[in-house]
Amino acid sequence: MLDYILLLVFVCLPSALLTGYIAHMNNRSLWRWMLFGLLVPGIAIFVSMVVTYFDQKRAAENNPGSDPDTR
Repeated sequence: MLDYILLLVFVCLPSALLTGYIAHMNNRSLWRWMLFGLLVPGIAIFVSMVVTYFDQKRAAENNPGSDPDTR
């Protein structure tokens, strides 16, 4: 029982917070991504970074003259 609590506290919760933060900074649903990060800890961070990369790439293609860092 203690093993599951430690897993939740030290692996799942930080993953959920980091995934939610990455998604929220890119105008995605905070709670939905936090739940995804809680259920699939390592993969969710990677997926949120890939989604962010493709969103920024698509935005740069749609607005070629704009600077992607000025939001």
